[in-house]
Amino acid sequence: MRSTRIWFVLLLCVCTVAASAQISLEYGEGAGKVNYFNEKNHPGEEEPYPVGPLAFRLDGEHIWVADSIGAKMLKLDRSSKLVAEFAVVASPAECLIEDFALVKDDTGATKSLWIIDGINKKLVHFDVSGKQLGEIVNEALVQPFRVESGRTGHLFVADKGAQEIMLFDAAGKLVTKTNWEWSGFAVAGEADTLFRLFFEQESKKLMLVVQKITGEIAGEVELELPEHMNPELWWADEAAAECVITYTPATGFDGKFVIVRVGFDGKVKASGEITPPYVMNRFIDRQDAEDVWLGVANFGEAPQGSFKVEPFKLP
Repeated sequence: MRSTRIWFVLLLCVCTVAASAQISLEYGEGAGKVNYFNEKNHPGEEEPYPVGPLAFRLDGEHIWVADSIGAKMLKLDRSSKLVAEFAVVASPAECLIEDFALVKDDTGATKSLWIIDGINKKLVHFDVSGKQLGEIVNEALVQPFRVESGRTGHLFVADKGAQEIMLFDAAGKLVTKTNWEWSGFAVAGEADTLFRLFFEQESKKLMLVVQKITGEIAGEVELELPEHMNPELWWADEAAAECVITYTPATGFDGKFVIVRVGFDGKVKASGEITPPYVMNRFIDRQDAEDVWLGVANFGEAPQGSFKVEPFKLP
């Protein structure tokens, strides 16, 4: 009987920890809060959708969140405790953080962040204490949307307006451009291999394109997906030889996307559903197959509710 009670207590503790495994941030201004833009605090403004934190990143036992409207970065532990916070600009109205990337040192620790300032069409570089290290201003940038930092020191920037993925070197010099169809992308491996999607109009096939940092195409494979819309590639795992893609089913969006793990041979390994937040640019992130987190939010309802990031189980 005593042994049974011990096991029950242990099980209860495990369940309690699992249930509380999320971060939650209040809407508003001030330390540890995230700002928002919707009809409630900006009545009459013509915006296509409400805006709040547009991106987050996992960083070991911590999580970075972009307060996109408040123009600041927040670092939290996995119990929602604020560890660090810094402003990107002095006046939040002059900046909109679209996305950001973590730059790692040789030990895997984050040493700096590259942040997309969507209003000013540039990228700004900060160390983890909030000291600005530099910026990238280039006339090729039209609507920078997604950014990834590579292990070689290069920076990959997907631009919605230009419909290109731009490669910048460590000094901020534009090196190459490649076609992009608003469909996500991933950078993987020591050599910064680029993975992207390309839809062939003639054959009506969706292709996974593997591209070397030099621009040379290393491979293409047809993805064996059912008829769908708006595919988005989130990451590629070279060790598992697979990538993760979300898409809208052919029947249309009903509040959920399909999420699939697709092998580098083009075959679907597993499929499931995911409920995206309304609205984020980067709403899912992972550190390994068992450490995947999802943004949970509806910025149209703010200040009611809160912005959350919580664990997500891949199919």
